[in-house]
Amino acid sequence: MDWLTENIEIIVIVLIAMVLIQWIMMMNLGGKLKKLRKSYLHMMEGTGVENLEGVIQSLQAEQQLQNAEIEQAALRMANVEARVPQLKSNIAIKRYNAFSNTGSDMSFSVAITNDNKDGIVLTSIHSREGAYIYGKPVEKGTSQYSLTPEEEEVINAAK
Repeated sequence: MDWLTENIEIIVIVLIAMVLIQWIMMMNLGGKLKKLRKSYLHMMEGTGVENLEGVIQSLQAEQQLQNAEIEQAALRMANVEARVPQLKSNIAIKRYNAFSNTGSDMSFSVAITNDNKDGIVLTSIHSREGAYIYGKPVEKGTSQYSLTPEEEEVINAAK
């Protein structure tokens, strides 16, 4: 006990120093807490929910909806990609003079096919009496009807 009474000033100074250190630490933590609260409120602003758990749940629900939409878009894309080879997108045309006694290249053949060379070939034969148009179906680059050299050329040229 003698020791306590003899060193009371030192003990009080040490206790005051400890209180000051704790007060400084508390003020530092209070500033950090204020900054964290401001950041939290900024993050929560405009979400329509009051807590972070609600924000996370709403984000998960939104992500699930987006994943479903992505799956639907992938199915539509696969459907479109499956149909592309069927599209009649390959076109070629050749103008020529069908009869040597007419003026210029007034006759023509047009092939409209898909990637499998399925489609049609249209031929217009121009003569002095008029123009005649013929259409022939094409499957795999050939037709059940006889093809002229010009028609075969445009079918092969259609890419």
